[in-house]
Amino acid sequence: MRKMRDEYIYKFYDEVNQALDGDYKIILEPNRDIQEDWIEYDQVRWKMEEGISKLVEKLLKESSMSFEEKILEVYKYICLNYVYDANVLYFFKRDDSDINNIKYIAVDWYGRIVGKDWIEKRQKHNRRICYEFARFYAKAINVLLDGNDKLEAFMLGDKENLHYVVGLTGDEYSVILDLDDFNSIKDLTRVKFGLTIKGIKILRDESGKFKQAVDKFNGGKREELAEIEEAKRNLKDKSLIEYFNNVAQILKNRNIDAQGFFEYIRAIVENEEIKIEKIWKEDKVAPEKRYERCIIFEFDGKTYLIDSIEQAIIQIEKGDLDKNVFVFNSAENIYPYYGG
Repeated sequence: MRKMRDEYIYKFYDEVNQALDGDYKIILEPNRDIQEDWIEYDQVRWKMEEGISKLVEKLLKESSMSFEEKILEVYKYICLNYVYDANVLYFFKRDDSDINNIKYIAVDWYGRIVGKDWIEKRQKHNRRICYEFARFYAKAINVLLDGNDKLEAFMLGDKENLHYVVGLTGDEYSVILDLDDFNSIKDLTRVKFGLTIKGIKILRDESGKFKQAVDKFNGGKREELAEIEEAKRNLKDKSLIEYFNNVAQILKNRNIDAQGFFEYIRAIVENEEIKIEKIWKEDKVAPEKRYERCIIFEFDGKTYLIDSIEQAIIQIEKGDLDKNVFVFNSAENIYPYYGG
């Protein structure tokens, strides 16, 4: 497939720098000749996983859908069929050079720079992280282009390698597709609940074509679950703990994964301006050793644990938590991960 003209990549990079804070880089498949300090060539082959490949093959034959609608159909498929592998964050280290103590250092071996063994082991489950999502989603979009060299998808990441997304740019528009936004409830979760998607940032859309496709996708969908809106109306002003418990039960009844539960209930609690503390809990029923994030918070002189694995809120004494199950500081409790 003939590549899009390189000047669009330069233009996209300028658009990103104008729209976003921070330092970013563009990650391409090998065999290109762009040499810039903000260009990186991926060390991992871009390949669609089987389910995505079959969907793309089907969409290529579909003449009633626009290219943008096909992109969003793949976006939807990924969100419905995969979950975010929060265990990667267990291995992130705090950056000791950061005076504000808020920066982290990523690990390359967990999904970013990997070999055949890792990739094969990942096929045994549906947990993925941003590098993997961005890699196979960008590949899917480029295959869907079917020879159209006026658009191209690639990976966009911060220079610290903490988060990767898909960038898509060309003649008519430039967009960022982020289905696992680290700072909000991910579209990976929102789509499973039938809610609107919020992870797509349009940098340029001269004809309004991409916005129109997103608006059509979101048509008839809610911003928030109706049951949670009802719980908020009926319970929030009476008892915050009862409200939180009600939300937890709503989420559990919808069979959401532990990571999706965590980020949703976290948003609910923090929206009430309650300070939280994150704690790791080992998933004892998992086939390999891994951890999920849980939440501790204080309210009215009592301490509560939001258990993302059990999907419940429990009043506790912090000192009574089982140290063989719960970890406050992952950096002091690193273990040899099985590698996939």
